[in-house]
Parts: sequence; C-alpha cells; structure tokens
Amino acid sequence: MTQVVRLILTVLSTIVISRLLSPDDYGVMAMAAPVVGFIVLFQDLGLGAATIQARTMSDEASNGLFWINMAASAAIFFALLLCAPLAAWFYGDIRAGYVTAASAAGVLLSGTALQHSALLNRDMRFGALSAIDIANAVVTFIGALIAAYVLRNYWALWIGTMAGTFVQVVLTWAVTPWRPRWKVSLAGIGQMARFGGNLTGFNVLNYIGRNADNVLIAKFAGSIALGLYDRSFKLMMLPLQTINGPLGRLMLPILSRLQDEPERYRRSFLLSVRAILLVATPGITVAVVTSDRLMIFLLGDKWAAAGPIFFWLGLASLFQPVANATGWLFISSGRGREMLRWGIVSTVTTLIAIVVGLQWGVVGVAMSLFVVLVLRTPLLNAYCVQGTSVRTRDLYLVMLEPAIGAVAAALLVHAIGDLMSTAILLCVAMPLAYALGLLAHMLTPAGRALLASMFELATGVVGSAVGRIRRRGAAA
Repeated sequence: MTQVVRLILTVLSTIVISRLLSPDDYGVMAMAAPVVGFIVLFQDLGLGAATIQARTMSDEASNGLFWINMAASAAIFFALLLCAPLAAWFYGDIRAGYVTAASAAGVLLSGTALQHSALLNRDMRFGALSAIDIANAVVTFIGALIAAYVLRNYWALWIGTMAGTFVQVVLTWAVTPWRPRWKVSLAGIGQMARFGGNLTGFNVLNYIGRNADNVLIAKFAGSIALGLYDRSFKLMMLPLQTINGPLGRLMLPILSRLQDEPERYRRSFLLSVRAILLVATPGITVAVVTSDRLMIFLLGDKWAAAGPIFFWLGLASLFQPVANATGWLFISSGRGREMLRWGIVSTVTTLIAIVVGLQWGVVGVAMSLFVVLVLRTPLLNAYCVQGTSVRTRDLYLVMLEPAIGAVAAALLVHAIGDLMSTAILLCVAMPLAYALGLLAHMLTPAGRALLASMFELATGVVGSAVGRIRRRGAAA
C-alpha cells in the first residue's frame, strides 16, 4: 500500500511538475545528481546492510555504527561544499554547483537517522517504515509542487526533497526506541565493517556504472538532451523501484535468517522474484510498445524526443527484476567480496557500452546499454548463485511465464494500437496485458503455485485486517 501511494504521487509529480518546469530544469538537477550521489555512497558505508545481515546486534555495536555514520555524514557535508565549484566548472553551468552545495544540508540531516532506520528494518517493523515512507513521499510532492508553482525553476525539486527528508528523520527518531550515547565503543563491529566495506565498494562501482551515462551525456550533449534521457530513465525505473523497494526491505532480513534452511531460502527467494515479474512485466511491456505515444501523453509535446530513448530503456528494464534480486543473494549470504568482484565486471562493461553508444547520440546510449545487459545476464546468473541453494536454471525458469505473457501482450497492443487514442489504448491494453500474464502463469505448474501462494497471502492479509477491525469494534 505504501508503494501504491508513492507510485500515485510520483506519477502526479511527473505529470504536473514536469509541466510547470522545463527539461532544462530537470537537466540541472540531473547534472548535480551524479556528483552528490557518488559522494553520499560513503555515508552509510554498507553498515545498514551489515546491521540487517548480522545474526546478533548489541546496543554498543549500534552506538558505534551510529557515530561512524555521523562522522561520515559530516565529512560528506564538507566534501560536497568543496566539490560544488568543480561541478560548475566541469559542466560549464554554475547552477550545477549551486545544487551540489545545497545538497550538503540534506546529507547531514539524513545521517542522523541511518542507524535508526536499519534497526527498524532488522526488527521487521515494516508498518512503521511504511508510514514514514508515505509521509516522506507526500511532503516531498507537496513541497515540490508549491515551490514549482511559485518559483518555476529547478530549486523546487530541491525544496521538495529537503522537506521530505526532514519529516522522514523526525518520524524515524519518534518511532525508534533506541537512542545513541556519547560514549563510543567500536568493539565487536570489525566483521560488520569488513562486510560493509565490500558492499560500499560494490555500491561505488555500481553507482559509477549507473550514472556515467548522465555525466557523459551532460558533457557532450548538453542539459536538454540529459533532461530527456533522465526523465525516460526515471519513468522506466518507476515500476521496478515501486516493487523492489519494499520487497528488498522485506527479503534481506528474512533471507539472512534462513541461511541455515536451504530449501526455505530458495523457495522464499524464487517466490519473491516471480511476484515481482508478475506485477511488473505486463505494465512495462505496454509502456515499451506505446513508448512514442506514452511520453507525449504523460509529459506533453515538448518531450516527444524521449520516446525512442524510453523504448530501449524499457526493454532493458524487463531484465532488471531478476538482475536486481541477485543482490539479495550476495548480501543475505554475506558474500560481500564476491559482490564487489561482480561490481567491477558490471561497471567496466557498462562504461564501454556508454562510450560506444554515444557515437549515435542519446538513443544510441540507451540501445547500447540494453545490448550489454542482455549479454551480461548469463554470467551474472551463473556467478550470483554460488554458495546458495538457488540454482542457475531457477533464474531462467522464473522468466518463462512472464516472457510468454509479454510477447502475447506486445502483439495484441501493436495490433489494436492504431484503432484508438492513446488514453483509450492504455485503459484497454493494461488490463489485457495483466490478464494475459495471469493466463500464462496458469499454463505451468510453477506459475499456478505462484498464484496460489499470492492468493493465500492476500487472503491472510485481508483476514488479519478484518480481525483487527472486529477487535477494535468489540473493544469500543
């Protein structure tokens, strides 16, 4: 339900705020984002994941991790201030420097709640985390919308983010009983620090791979081209982030606790991946097939050039659910060093793809990234399962039913696309795509087992909610 709220607000933000601002405004934010995001990678130092993955966690260890995070946040605060002039010089745009410097305040503020959030996740207090996420999303949207209406420039996006961060930190402290102490001890956190270091190394490499396209496009094609690419990329990632966010938060502590139960570990992992594909694939398929019309429909005529970019990025996103879930295997099994090694391979191949694709412009970058992702998938599938009960063939079999449904949906949407307007087409195509996806799952035993499991989970949730309402009514 949290992700439904976030999805609605994100779509509203994309539609409404994108009409108040220009591609150039989004391009400015996208210029600063790689610089800020790269430095912020060192804020958590992988210690949040280490807190979740550790079998035991003492108050002393939590206190030590909190102050390490605060020290890292303070260092990043000053690093961003120092990097702001360099960002302005690199892009040849002073606005990128302004946003980089302003982002330092958000980093220092968010650092105060990193350990609290990790403890909430470790204790599986998903209700509290969901409420905080909803509040953050609502405040971010309202703040950005009001600021965009008043200012009509890129500062509106920064204001919205800062407002959401402030509310998130306040609520996280309010719902977490643990409090840090001034006396600091680093005893007993050596293994977590090593794991966090490997994870931070992977995150750094992964971030370079994921943001090199923005940096190079901004440098060689300008802010307008970057704005088109950035909006396409974020729209492509929207459904995956909507699903992967809560499932990743859920699955990491669960899989970490199932390390000694191989069959339950494998079954839980595969069920989650199948659920992601069932929910995400039909919608992504419709978006890809209608990409040229969809971008104009959502963002307006000035975004028409984003259609081909979104097409290739959308094709790549069909492979992302399984690729993203492989990180759960690395982290939950404590294989930080192996994850770091894969990060090297992934980053090098991504950089090569971007450099080659730039020869054909922004669309060429998107196309090249898709090709490299397809070629890299077999290597990742073979490497990530080592040391776990999940098998390589499992990662291919989970994609069978979604692939059948996606092909059928693509053919159907292509056949009826010219017969109706974009709005009517989307209203017709989306339900049909999900119906075909469900039908494809009904054709195989594994697909039917997934549907049965999801139905059982849904009825359990509904039954639990009804029971709580009845108990409250009886108490009243």
